[in-house]
Amino acid sequence: MAPAVSPDHDRDRDRDRDRDSRIGELLEHLKHLEHAAKIPAKQRALKISAQVDRVCTSAYENGLPDASLNKVIDIITLPNELDQASINSLIRNLYPASKVLDVVVIKIVNSLGHGRAKLSFSAQAALLKWLVMIYDILDNQKVLSQLYGILFNLLDTVAIRMELTRRAGNEPPLVGLMRVFKDYYPDIIVGDAVSGRASVFTHPNPEWREHLGEIQATHYQRTQDGLPPEKRTFRVARKGPNGGKYARNPAIPGVHTLNAQESSITLEEIEDVHDFVQRLENIEPPNQLVAVIGDPLLQKFLQLRSSEIYSRRVDTWLLAFFEDQLESTNPSETKMLEMLEAVRGYTQYTKILPAACFTYLKSMIYSWNGIASRKVILDLLSFTPIAPFEELYSITFQPLEAAVLEDGSIESKLALLDFYRNLLDHWTLSLLARPEPSPIATPAITSLATHANMLATTIAQTSQSIIALSCVLDFYESLTSLISQQSLKDIIHIPIPPAELIYTLHFTQSLNIVSRLCGILARYKRAFEASMGSKVQHYAKDYLNHFNGFLMDICNCIWKARAFNTSDTNAVGCLLNENVVSRLDHYTKALGNPLSLSTIFSLSFSPVFCLLAITYVRELEDAAEDEILCRHPGPVTQISLKQLEKDGGIILSWPDYKLGLLCFLEDKGVHGIGKLMYSTLKQLMTARQQRG
Repeated sequence: MAPAVSPDHDRDRDRDRDRDSRIGELLEHLKHLEHAAKIPAKQRALKISAQVDRVCTSAYENGLPDASLNKVIDIITLPNELDQASINSLIRNLYPASKVLDVVVIKIVNSLGHGRAKLSFSAQAALLKWLVMIYDILDNQKVLSQLYGILFNLLDTVAIRMELTRRAGNEPPLVGLMRVFKDYYPDIIVGDAVSGRASVFTHPNPEWREHLGEIQATHYQRTQDGLPPEKRTFRVARKGPNGGKYARNPAIPGVHTLNAQESSITLEEIEDVHDFVQRLENIEPPNQLVAVIGDPLLQKFLQLRSSEIYSRRVDTWLLAFFEDQLESTNPSETKMLEMLEAVRGYTQYTKILPAACFTYLKSMIYSWNGIASRKVILDLLSFTPIAPFEELYSITFQPLEAAVLEDGSIESKLALLDFYRNLLDHWTLSLLARPEPSPIATPAITSLATHANMLATTIAQTSQSIIALSCVLDFYESLTSLISQQSLKDIIHIPIPPAELIYTLHFTQSLNIVSRLCGILARYKRAFEASMGSKVQHYAKDYLNHFNGFLMDICNCIWKARAFNTSDTNAVGCLLNENVVSRLDHYTKALGNPLSLSTIFSLSFSPVFCLLAITYVRELEDAAEDEILCRHPGPVTQISLKQLEKDGGIILSWPDYKLGLLCFLEDKGVHGIGKLMYSTLKQLMTARQQRG
């Protein structure tokens, strides 16, 4: 059964568009309100109440994002022409959508006190009351402690000083404050100052706080939906009408804990990472552990409190779901895709493909068309546990290839090679995580690389596009990452790429491709050198000479200007037939000096390097402009440099030119050429070290 294409991304785009539209409208209203607030009431063309109502309505329905909240505070606290009713209305609707930043608190405290430019005392009292109501959502609650000195100095302007209790009588705020002192300092004598009616530590407006909680919960869910799981905060995913991917998959149960004990805590009660860490050992697992597939916090919990029992419970639920879909007479393809997407996110986090999902994929792969939900299916199968490659290929990967390659397009081949690269990366991580070496690792990796070699060669010979060749190099960069691991050098036999592929990549017209190829070969060479001391691995002389042939041929082309030479040790002339070399050489010489077949792939003449080569020389000449009589006409050769010195140009030796050009390439971000040359030509590394 082939899953259908998901409409999730359309819903995400619509939701984001609606959110951006709401924020844009609010900012526009605030812009008009800010302008109108500076104009005296008699001079305004329109009543300001309409603008105030629009801002208050938006704030009440969706809350105020950081920038909008900051702007409203500016409008309220800075000198303005607003009437008291408008200011009170704005303060009543100060519903922050998220944490309140320090700057907001500082602006409010700065607005307190006496003065013509200050707010009325009733507005100041309302803002102080607002600070009390939003204390729990301050981004930094220490900010009020840091502002204590300022607040203390303002006490004489607000009738709450303790020495005023006798004159003020049994004012509820004063009575409450004195009771706080009495509770924390029982020895203090306050007489009858604590008598009277007062509520201590109660919220000034519970209804307002409840509505704020609803706004913040909705805003939190909206912002979390757009984040990858690893960046979401430590709260369980909440289902709701505007929920994200998790909330839109009703097949996955939510996180609900019904059997919590008095001594335990539920995941639903966790609010932040500190709370999570401190209470980890006392957290009670939810009733439906399969909720882990869509809940980032539960994923973290089960990873830290891993258990075979937990894993089996999740796998049993998934197995029942997939079996139900396979046996259903009218299966929902959309429902199946949503489940696979959810399992993919869970698998990418845990790096373990649930056995039930693997079983389902193996069952459906024979009827799959190779197109529908290709990315999801390939991503999931790339987490296949390491096993003998031949077995995996015959049962799973062969029908997978047949389906993917059915259309014969280059895109399908690239998708398949990318799948093998991801599989190789997963196997590498698996091997590194194991305390003991795996006996099947060497044959499995070798067989995977051998199979991918054929696919990579086919791609390179089919398409010379940068995208196609980059995909090929991506695979071999992953392979060199594996063979470069010091802990794996005794168990992994280094599989080298086909010669046809190496030379096809070398003779491309892309500087990036050639540089990356050279970097890969340099890492191969280092891996061979590191494994030479191994008592376990052994490489036949012919095998090593075959690889050394790549190095010699490429160095002959780029560095020594001896392309297609076969007289050097291990050199095979890039496998080009002697008759072909002879005819090409004759053709090249007929084009005129200083061209020859052996030099046209060197640093000075190659179409890949020639522009950077002459640019390097031009920069040297620009630096010595007042000291030279002429410039090099290009391209640079050993003979031309000697003639340039005689003619009054820059003095540059041939070795210094080539070494300087390598350093120039590195400065431009082209590192692969130098890495190969330094690792192959030992005297060159010494010269570079001396050069500094």
